[in-house]
Amino acid sequence: AEQYIETSKRKFYRFLDMETKKIIISKQLNRFDAAYIFSAKQKLKGLQKIGYGYDIMHITLTVSHTENADYIEKYRLLKSKFNDFMCYLKRLMKKNINYVSTYEVTTANDGRFHQHIHLIVIGQGYLPKKIISLLSVKWKKITNSRYIHFKYISKNRNINIFPYVMKYVTKEFANVNLTTVLLFSVKGKAYTMSQRLSQLISEKTVEIGTKKYKYIDTFEVQDIFWGYDISLYDPASLTFFFTFISDEEKTKLLAEAQQQAEATQKRQKENEEAERRNIEIYEKNRMSIINMIKIK
Repeated sequence: AEQYIETSKRKFYRFLDMETKKIIISKQLNRFDAAYIFSAKQKLKGLQKIGYGYDIMHITLTVSHTENADYIEKYRLLKSKFNDFMCYLKRLMKKNINYVSTYEVTTANDGRFHQHIHLIVIGQGYLPKKIISLLSVKWKKITNSRYIHFKYISKNRNINIFPYVMKYVTKEFANVNLTTVLLFSVKGKAYTMSQRLSQLISEKTVEIGTKKYKYIDTFEVQDIFWGYDISLYDPASLTFFFTFISDEEKTKLLAEAQQQAEATQKRQKENEEAERRNIEIYEKNRMSIINMIKIK
């Protein structure tokens, strides 16, 4: 996790300002930055569109406690069987399921790892005992675990969906703990959501005030001018970028940018010269043809 934090310090995003057509640089945050938590909340803020007045079915899915030696294998089992469980749930309910799921691992009293998924189904009322029984049997069959817990929250309690979900999504973000370490080990995601719900809350354009930006790519410090001429960047954005690196590295990058700019200018000059020669040759050939026609 600490290595991840150090690596993320050298990662940035490129955006195109749709008005000025200049490239804007944005810092890539790591999940332990306070700003990252804010960013995650912004990404999920579309849940606020859902608002109040929905039933919630909160299902906690757990696999048996694991030793340190096999926790990654158990994590992969948990994520794989979670997908199987969701397919089965959809078949039972015979409808689309709007959900957000979050992963968490804690340490049990005996020192072993306690891995589980919080499945928050939005708009799902109280489940009949038969459905609960079938889901419990299914979870035990596919994971050999009897640990599954159902918590129904009635819409009459007027729960706000957004803060309820965010309570589970963000509690692992800001700490280097067991969950984050395991997620880094397997490149796992802290949360997922149904495609339908994701489409519901997604925003098609990135807007900040009256400005619109188009995402280009992500890059590391040393690659800022790789394929991008310095003239393409917004000057203020470059100034912002250079505050994150040493003066020595800044000097080196600017020197490389200057060399690249000179090489680009040289190529452009060569291309212009070649085009000029081609035009001269074309005109010469055209005049020769005209003269030949006149002679005939």
